[in-house]
Amino acid sequence: MERGKISTNKLTMLSVGGIIGAGFFLASGIAIKEAGPAILINTLISVFLMYTVFQALVEMITAQPVAGSFRVYAQEVLGNRYGFMSGWLYWVAGVLVMSSEVTASAIFTRYWFPAIPLWVFTLMYSVLIVGVNLMGIEDFSLIESIFSVIKVLALMFIIIAGIVLLIMLSPKRPDIGFENYVKFGGFFPNGIKGMYGAMLMSLLSFAGIEVTAMAANQARSERTIKNTLRNVIALLTILYTGSFVVLLALTPWKLISVKISPFVKLFDFVKIPYADSILNFIILTAALTTMNAAMYAVTQVLFSLGQGEFAPTLLAKENKRGIPIYALMATSMGLIIAITLSYILPKAVYEYITSSAGIIQFSNWIIILLTHIKFRKYIDKKGMKDKLTFKAKGYPLLSWIGLIGVLLVILSSLVVPKERIGFIVGIVIILFLFIFYSVAKRINLFERW
Repeated sequence: MERGKISTNKLTMLSVGGIIGAGFFLASGIAIKEAGPAILINTLISVFLMYTVFQALVEMITAQPVAGSFRVYAQEVLGNRYGFMSGWLYWVAGVLVMSSEVTASAIFTRYWFPAIPLWVFTLMYSVLIVGVNLMGIEDFSLIESIFSVIKVLALMFIIIAGIVLLIMLSPKRPDIGFENYVKFGGFFPNGIKGMYGAMLMSLLSFAGIEVTAMAANQARSERTIKNTLRNVIALLTILYTGSFVVLLALTPWKLISVKISPFVKLFDFVKIPYADSILNFIILTAALTTMNAAMYAVTQVLFSLGQGEFAPTLLAKENKRGIPIYALMATSMGLIIAITLSYILPKAVYEYITSSAGIIQFSNWIIILLTHIKFRKYIDKKGMKDKLTFKAKGYPLLSWIGLIGVLLVILSSLVVPKERIGFIVGIVIILFLFIFYSVAKRINLFERW
């Protein structure tokens, strides 16, 4: 898309569609099991944290649009180490998100074929997505736009149908109604600890804003960016909160599990013929398109790292069809991990991979917010103060609050036993990258590869 051509409506749909994925349709079930009806509070907190990162990214990108975006800002504002870590953390998180999407797709498919092992579908979808990317199909924008609309319409259908069902069924069925909010242990069934423990999975529903903000410098005007920021926040708040309001009223939260999407469970519970399978199919195709886009995006990130100084130049080589084949193969290794874990730990694989992805992705959010806090001084020194056409509100207070909030979300994974594995994996990867940079710098590795 040419610079300056994206309208508010198109940018809003691309943004919302890029954020809504398996993190909401499936991981929200994990969060509900921890928090119960208090997931509504978690959602509002997550909206606020996403907003702090979103507006920080938009300010930096509109002031200094560059290829590489936040990785370049981190490198220039905080130093080379942070640029290196930001780029690699984004790639690792992308690979893990891609792995979680393929695992979620397999879980959705097992709704129809419960006897078939999870790893079979994980392998099948992995081969499919790698094959599509090997074909060199680079323009996914039309497909992404279509499924962005489908995902938004699916959530609107859930909300509207849920309201109608509440009106029709609550007088007839005692297990349906707003009494479900307090019937099973109260609004905070697992206490504040349970609500806090659900924050990682809650915030994961908003992952993906980095790509959204990168499109900001393609907008028609500053007003387009401001309107998009406002629209995305409002739309996600309405769609997510509204979906949870009807879900928790129609389905006792204790019946929700990670084996199927809680929203598919909703229509199964209220006994609407075929509605559960239709919604499950929509969610499955949405997850696969998200995974497909993720495969392309993280491959391009690794390709760009290979073009720079922070990755082997081999990763920047393309085949005759212009496909960065080595970067694609390296990225595909993440799917091998997902397939292996699906075979060894089929019951817990999704939570392990998703929590690991969250820890790493939100660590990058911290780098983004820290970069933003120091960004205006950097702009002043470069004599580019007039380039700040979009200024984040509440600077620097909101960025500091967001940074501390995201850090607390990362630490919340220690409350949930299965997420502790993800925390350990995430911290090990972060420490490895931190130490690797020091060693590579000392032995001049960056100059040699």
